[in-house]
Amino acid sequence: MLLKPTRPSLIRTRSKSACTTRPVIRLRRLDDSSTDVTEDVDVDNVEEEISPLRSMQMRIGSLIQNGIVEGQRFALSSDLWRYAKPTAHCDLLITFKSNQDEERMRDIVQWLVDVIKIHEPQLRIEVRHHNLKDCYALYLTATYKSLLKGAELCHIKKNVKSHFGGGLREFCFEEAQCFAGIDGRNTFLTDMERAFIVKQMVDMIRAPTGGITLQTSAKNVRIPEGMAIVPFLTSTNLVEKVLPLHSTEFLKHLQQKWVVSIVDKQPLDEIRDYFGTEIAMYFSWLGHMTGALWFPALLGLFMYMFFGFSFKSTNKNVVPKQDGSQFISDICFVCFAFFNCIWSTAYLESWKRKQAELAFKWGTYDTNCDTYLQDPRPQFRGEYFAPNPVSGRLEPYYPPWKHAIVRYGITYPLTFLCNIFMFVTMLIVFQVQDAANYYFGGSFFLGWICYLPMIVYALMIVISDKLYRQLALFLNDLENYRTDDEYEDFLISKIVIFQFVSAFGSLFYIAFCLKDMKRLQETLATLLITRQITQNIMETAVPFLMEKVKLSQLTYKMTKSMSERTLRRHVEEARKSNTLGEDLKWQQNSQAYFTLGSPTSEGLRRRFSQKRLAGNENELHLLENLNQTDDFQLHSPRLPLPEFKPSDSTELNQAELESLMAAYDRPLDDYLEMFIQFGYVLLFSPAFPLAALCAVINNVVEIRVDAFKLCNTVQRPFGRQVKSIGAWQKAMELLGMVGVMVNCALIGQSGLVQRIWPDLSWGGQVLIVVVLEHIILASKIFIDLAVPDVPHWIRIETAKQEHFRREAFKRESRLLSSVGRSGDTTPAGDNVDNRQRSQPDHRIQRRSVTPAARSMTTRRDRENNCIDHL
Repeated sequence: MLLKPTRPSLIRTRSKSACTTRPVIRLRRLDDSSTDVTEDVDVDNVEEEISPLRSMQMRIGSLIQNGIVEGQRFALSSDLWRYAKPTAHCDLLITFKSNQDEERMRDIVQWLVDVIKIHEPQLRIEVRHHNLKDCYALYLTATYKSLLKGAELCHIKKNVKSHFGGGLREFCFEEAQCFAGIDGRNTFLTDMERAFIVKQMVDMIRAPTGGITLQTSAKNVRIPEGMAIVPFLTSTNLVEKVLPLHSTEFLKHLQQKWVVSIVDKQPLDEIRDYFGTEIAMYFSWLGHMTGALWFPALLGLFMYMFFGFSFKSTNKNVVPKQDGSQFISDICFVCFAFFNCIWSTAYLESWKRKQAELAFKWGTYDTNCDTYLQDPRPQFRGEYFAPNPVSGRLEPYYPPWKHAIVRYGITYPLTFLCNIFMFVTMLIVFQVQDAANYYFGGSFFLGWICYLPMIVYALMIVISDKLYRQLALFLNDLENYRTDDEYEDFLISKIVIFQFVSAFGSLFYIAFCLKDMKRLQETLATLLITRQITQNIMETAVPFLMEKVKLSQLTYKMTKSMSERTLRRHVEEARKSNTLGEDLKWQQNSQAYFTLGSPTSEGLRRRFSQKRLAGNENELHLLENLNQTDDFQLHSPRLPLPEFKPSDSTELNQAELESLMAAYDRPLDDYLEMFIQFGYVLLFSPAFPLAALCAVINNVVEIRVDAFKLCNTVQRPFGRQVKSIGAWQKAMELLGMVGVMVNCALIGQSGLVQRIWPDLSWGGQVLIVVVLEHIILASKIFIDLAVPDVPHWIRIETAKQEHFRREAFKRESRLLSSVGRSGDTTPAGDNVDNRQRSQPDHRIQRRSVTPAARSMTTRRDRENNCIDHL
């Protein structure tokens, strides 16, 4: 039967309750008798069948259309951070936690600004509001005079003029004219040094006796006595970040010479100037290790290609086949194990000499690591104030016996239990793995079960590493170490012990319990290559992409309330302001007003310049020096502070973007990654001779990966002066000792020993291992004693410098004695002369790095003379 629709007609039907109009479609039906029969079909019934499909199509189409529109808007808003304008000079940036009550946030900002102005009035402060995170930020800079004083307190070394003896010496403010380049306000101190000095100024602001209370509208915060205020606010999540800012132009130059270039040498001097000695020392160590790894890499490649390493059976009840290839493989295995022992010793000794050369070149060779000469950490908690035994300055004091109780009663037992738990878990996983291979190894459908134990173990390693890292940080904070060096050394020891068990435990079990060299070879190759690939991706690619997505999400959220026309206008303005002409103009202005401090806009810089030229030449006017009648309004309804700079523009600056990056505290994870790789190569590479070659390839990539990370994905770290790689040197030496033992043990159970002595008992194998171990350890100790850690020319240069210092001291002593006998007055005044007569060792006190030990009168006169000359 066919239904042929006719022209629809509307039939009005009335119900008793109401009048309704119901559309009806009249259909003509052609039956077999060819007679036309009409039927009335209700439209509502047809719409009930059609409307769900049509509505679904409309909804899908609407979603697609909205997605396209929002995607275009998302990409358009992302241009705001892509074209972020550079930030004018700023020594230190402090950002506050977002997602807080607006009134409470204002109270915190005002309180901290007042505290900084009271304790460090020489710091210039500008408060700005960051639109992306909806938070406030402090832009801090310091005057040149205060930076020079801080350089002395931070023990920064500078070059001395040639006619004063030359060389590097710790900066002394009273003798500023003796240092080369002191007249260059913009060049004498690098950006890294300026940021480090300002951070030390801020960190030295501590709560007074009895503590201090931060009163806010929501909740008061009590800061204990002696605690550093800004680090305490950071620990309580009131202050989010404290960071120095990147120098955009220098960073681009550094990336071209360092990140992009593969063949050229690393610009270590420029890295040191920009990132500090600690990071430069790490990259030098990494490059030195890469060069040293070429020797085992080429030897292992040669042996692997021409002789091969085949492991047929390790069962002592099975007599190995007497073929030539197996015999050569066994000889190569033993020779490679011997070579590893000698190579590791030579590498460690050569690095000691290399780092001594770098430390002497960078002025950190004679850095005193005595804890009493170092300032306490900002996070150091003292029970009360006590004078320093060396300097006499009051500082927080914590009883040593409490350190010992926490360390021996809590830290060591917990660390031991964590390592035992990890080792037992590894044993259980291997037992489950063997059972899975036995029951499901030959099954086609259930063979995937054999992979589950190792997958679970890999996930457990990742999770346990993160959990143990948090535990190690908690225990280190609980132990409350006084200096940064002590804190870092004990943190490294905790992490290295756990990582040693988690990274090498399975290989030890396979090598010495299962005695399966074939499985050891496969497991080592899998762990080494997989770890290298995954760590490089997780270290660089993932953070870089996540950061860009995060910035795009924040800019999209910030501009969501704007119309499309307004958004396009703001983006176009950001693009125009980022042109090359504006870039060059900003560079000229920033160079011209580099010493003016915190102003971050061109109008403010012009206004500062006019004020400075109109007044005293040595007087640098701040925001509070500007008149209220200026076109720039000082006070804002948002934050009634003279230091607040209101901005209604959506234009972003580079400082706001850098504050959203991840922090890079110290290269601990980078050292740890290379330490584990060095262990793979040293301990078990006789089973997999290509391990060193894989390590060389990885290190070439790792240098660029770490450089890219420092330049693009993390905040600029604070420069830190070091003379060596610290605790990692001891860890590498201990690993070298373990490497000797492990390689001797592998030789003892190798196929060559079984071939020569087929009936050798277990006790005989142990005896061979012990004899070989003692011979190689004796050779290692002999090399260590025979090769000096410091090159001869460095000892000569340091002796020359000491000689010049003694001669200068003699000349000054003769001058002071002659002036004292003649009774003439010194330029500093009669009171200084009298004090010098009563205290013959005044020179030592005057040259002390402790400000309290100096005479305020003499200091004030010398400061005025110094600054007037500058």
